[in-house]
Amino acid sequence: MKDLIDFRKCAILIPVILFMIQDCSCVPQFTCPTREGDPLPDLFAAFSTNMRINYIKQQKSVDARQVVNMDRNQMTLELWADKRHVKYIQHGYQLLTIKYENDSNPTCTVQKLHDLEHMLEEEDSGPSEILEELSYVVHEHKSKFVISDVSVENGVIVKKWEACVRVPKMNVSLSFTEQSWKQGHTSALHKGRYLVSAEAQINDDFMVVLFNNLDPVMPPDTEFQPPENVYCEGFRAEKKPPTIKNYFNYDSELISFESSEGIAPVVTHRSVYYDFPAGIARTDFYDALAEDQDLFSTVTAQSKSIIHDFNSGVQYELDPMSGKCTIDDFKATIGPINIKETGKSKMPEALEFFSLNADKISYNGQFPTRGYMANVYTALVDVTQAKTTKKYIYSWYFSTGRTQVVEKDVEKNVLLRMVASPVAVSKNKHFDFILFLRYIATK
Repeated sequence: MKDLIDFRKCAILIPVILFMIQDCSCVPQFTCPTREGDPLPDLFAAFSTNMRINYIKQQKSVDARQVVNMDRNQMTLELWADKRHVKYIQHGYQLLTIKYENDSNPTCTVQKLHDLEHMLEEEDSGPSEILEELSYVVHEHKSKFVISDVSVENGVIVKKWEACVRVPKMNVSLSFTEQSWKQGHTSALHKGRYLVSAEAQINDDFMVVLFNNLDPVMPPDTEFQPPENVYCEGFRAEKKPPTIKNYFNYDSELISFESSEGIAPVVTHRSVYYDFPAGIARTDFYDALAEDQDLFSTVTAQSKSIIHDFNSGVQYELDPMSGKCTIDDFKATIGPINIKETGKSKMPEALEFFSLNADKISYNGQFPTRGYMANVYTALVDVTQAKTTKKYIYSWYFSTGRTQVVEKDVEKNVLLRMVASPVAVSKNKHFDFILFLRYIATK
């Protein structure tokens, strides 16, 4: 009977011991080797990779994506953790922090790197700032890494290099594939080993980083730019948008998203003839009812023309279906996207008409639109409607110098699109300029 009781005690202890062994094995072990051996393999000068960052003590995982171009001093780190989604962009001497929200447009802050003690915010740097310190040790203490082990990680034969440094007091290991191991992504410029994982320890905080889909190729410039609809005040502000002459006319398409972009938009059309020197503007609406049911109280047809004579302060309302012409005092001037209250002496010049007179316009970079590349500029614009002022993010798309728009004359730097997005909500309006005539832009 006593033997049976002892056996039961042992049976109870066995799973406890196994659990303790398993619990210990999940924590990275560092031997801090001192012998000399193969040097730490070179990291890629340019690459993109997905990562799973595991914080063992906190029992927390963070998904991430990193893109690097060391030659141009550019780097991005995008993190997803629970409801938090943030992207850091290092572009030369500037650091952009873009935060994504579910119910509003992303926000962006721009800082100078030399003003910062830490690049990552506290929520993203990990316990004891272990994630940020890992990057520092790898780049500043490369010579201290010593080969420590050959093992198998997730079925991959790897060699592990370790470094135990005093400032900061931290243990780090990097695991690389054998040179003979075939990767999913390869590059003719890189014939060496591929990084598989990284481990780090600061005091009793441990971190394991798993790399996958590592692609050692030169990333495109768009990786290091803010999204085209995000305003980052101060980013590349030295690059100014093209100027616009004060006489032009165009056909256009207005796409209004009343909810999230891509869901059941309303598409309408209009033509604008604008002559600031002559003081006359005309807007032809082809879908007046669909565009704004409150714009005209007596609309009976689907087309309408409004002419503003700023010399006399008279507004002409033409109905081509009935042939009626109504003459009245100024009510409103129809801009590209919004309705602006105006008066006899307030005809805006072209830059103001397109809101390109906004303060602190930033250059986001080049993005594809309508089948070709465009230079995109953004700004924060105050829009007043019905005596209420709201902040909008405006984006302007100009054709690049390599694109020639041919309409009677060859023109460059042509305005192709405008996008207006309320800061507080995600719905927006796209305004595509289909055909420009007598439009001249200069650098």
